Amino acid sequence: MKEKLVIREAAESDLGDLAEISRATWDGDDYLESVSGEWVRENGFFVGEIDDRVVACGKLSSMPGDVAWLEGLRVHTDFKGKGYGRALSDSILQMAVTRKEKGEFKAIEFSTYVSNVESISMAEKQGFRVTELFHVVSMENPPLPEAAANLKKVSPKTADFSIYPHHAPCGWKYISHRNKDSVQWMKNNAEFWQVQSGARFLAANRGQEVSPLASSLNDTQGFVDGIFALAEKKRLDYLEVIVHDSHTQILAQLLENGFSYWENHGKANLPVYRLAEQR
Repeated sequence: MKEKLVIREAAESDLGDLAEISRATWDGDDYLESVSGEWVRENGFFVGEIDDRVVACGKLSSMPGDVAWLEGLRVHTDFKGKGYGRALSDSILQMAVTRKEKGEFKAIEFSTYVSNVESISMAEKQGFRVTELFHVVSMENPPLPEAAANLKKVSPKTADFSIYPHHAPCGWKYISHRNKDSVQWMKNNAEFWQVQSGARFLAANRGQEVSPLASSLNDTQGFVDGIFALAEKKRLDYLEVIVHDSHTQILAQLLENGFSYWENHGKANLPVYRLAEQR
């Protein structure tokens, strides 16, 4: 008989179990362990435990535009297929729905990699639908740039995000950018850079993910040169670039310069989901 999952707020004492879950996720290439301490100190980080052992976790975050953002859903490999992930996900989703009904949120959203079929199937059954598409391409050992000295840090401005119809990427989070607090959120969670030619881009604080800003549409090679310069400046041996599905010219320039998809070449692989309104 399946044991009952106890759901509660995460605590500092859970960090060991959370690290174990993270190291067994995505072949050990998972960000959960690096953010668990910060998430424990915030509101909205939940764990599911069996016999006092944490076997699952998930996060409910508040984002600009009164958006509830669901992230970090993980289940320990030894406990998958038992319904624990669904139980925790349903619980966190209900918390978000209740707060939305109280007027605290206007929308409930999340994103995941396209091959995360279990999470996507579960979300679709819960009523989530794709609202926007992005691509992630990557490169190991970026080449040395020719103009690293021309890279300078700048302040973000609203016009930088005008190329994004609804969501602007910041790492693997997607921000509803048409809100008065969005630029400040971005400023707190990313660095903004510009090359001499004028191309601007952002680099998420938490990882090695970069994304173009409006001026990069007219200077796609400048954008690529800029992120190579950033890799040299920060001694990064790996880069991920997250690009909106409509920015085909930037994607083409990235691929021409040696970036590649993990799989499903040329297809959008980072869908953003939103909970559909009930009729």
